[in-house]
Amino acid sequence: MSKLDFLTKIACAFAIVIAFAGCSMKYTVKEPIPSSIDYGRKDIAPVTLTIIDNRTGSDAIFLVKKDGSLTYTVNVILNNMEDPVRYFAQHLEKEFVSRGIPVRCAVKKAADEGLTLVINKYQIVILRATSLSSWKASHILDGDIIVNGQKKKIKAFAYNSKVPIFRMKEVEEPCFSIPTSIIIKDVASKINRAVFNLQVSDAKVDKLITEINAEIGKDADGTFWKVLDLGYTNNPKAMEPLKKYAAEGDDFLKACALSAIGTLGGAGQLEFLKQQYRAGDYEDKTMAAKSIGDIGTTESLRIMQDMKKDKAYKKNGSLRYCIDLYTL
Repeated sequence: MSKLDFLTKIACAFAIVIAFAGCSMKYTVKEPIPSSIDYGRKDIAPVTLTIIDNRTGSDAIFLVKKDGSLTYTVNVILNNMEDPVRYFAQHLEKEFVSRGIPVRCAVKKAADEGLTLVINKYQIVILRATSLSSWKASHILDGDIIVNGQKKKIKAFAYNSKVPIFRMKEVEEPCFSIPTSIIIKDVASKINRAVFNLQVSDAKVDKLITEINAEIGKDADGTFWKVLDLGYTNNPKAMEPLKKYAAEGDDFLKACALSAIGTLGGAGQLEFLKQQYRAGDYEDKTMAAKSIGDIGTTESLRIMQDMKKDKAYKKNGSLRYCIDLYTL
């Protein structure tokens, strides 16, 4: 390393430390691009999804938190998300429409008859050990979907990380834009399964798999989105390819595949996910736990409760947020 490079990194380190000394940090979330999923149905009657913001206290706060600290926090301001729930509703509607489901999302204070989503928690927590360590972003949503008086839980968790080297803007895309988009797509998929239960055709699943296989190992941009899309298909045919990608892909691709297994429903995959949890590193453990939580059975909940006894639960802050989301 040259002397100039060394001095540049030192200067950047000081800049990052100074940035944390302020009262808040500001970023802009890139507008989510809808997934490639289209369920191919043209006969669905338009429906209104009433969204109620039921968040209180810390469940409505976006912040940076020093890992292990109970007191050190820095608020995060997302310039184009002044009202996070309205932003979420706007792009959730776009995601539904792109999939061929004519849903209009309306944020209201009280539920109407029909379809309602109550959001109890929508929080972003960024954990960091030091000013020079990776930013570990946890995006957390806890809600209830209510269909004609019948209530079902809707929980979503997205994780990503980034080590800022030269400027703090480097964390904007991986820690804010990408997980925000994943949360919206994940919730759309879970509402689809709970309410409409539409699925992509086998032919379209095969097409996605062919595209992914052609891109793996070639550093293609956006392959991870296609892996996630497999989870949104709601087609069991996508499960075995996802298990393959979860075992063989690069770190982020593996994490996305593990997450997508839960979004797909994860039926019959508890043993596989438990194995991935035991063998996995930071990201793999967290995403395997997320998918175990998504399964939502009595057995999967017991497994997640047992994870609280694991040393990783105490040491891994993002894993802790994930497990607490599904067990509390």
